[in-house]
Amino acid sequence: MGEGWVYVSHGITFAVVVTLSAFGGVWLDRRLGTMPVATLVGTLGGMAWAGVWLFAKLRGGKGPKEPPAE
Repeated sequence: MGEGWVYVSHGITFAVVVTLSAFGGVWLDRRLGTMPVATLVGTLGGMAWAGVWLFAKLRGGKGPKEPPAE
């Protein structure tokens, strides 16, 4: 398969994490009667969590190289 599928899978993973976090927030709001607090926290938290994960995946753990020791 081509390299593009890697990016498609990252996008799907991002969307799934955000969606599950939002649904978790809705479920919690219905249980606690705090609509829309947990929904917003779940959605924004899921976006932050997935965003950090996506950034780390796309960066590939390749930071700036240290200069060689002399």
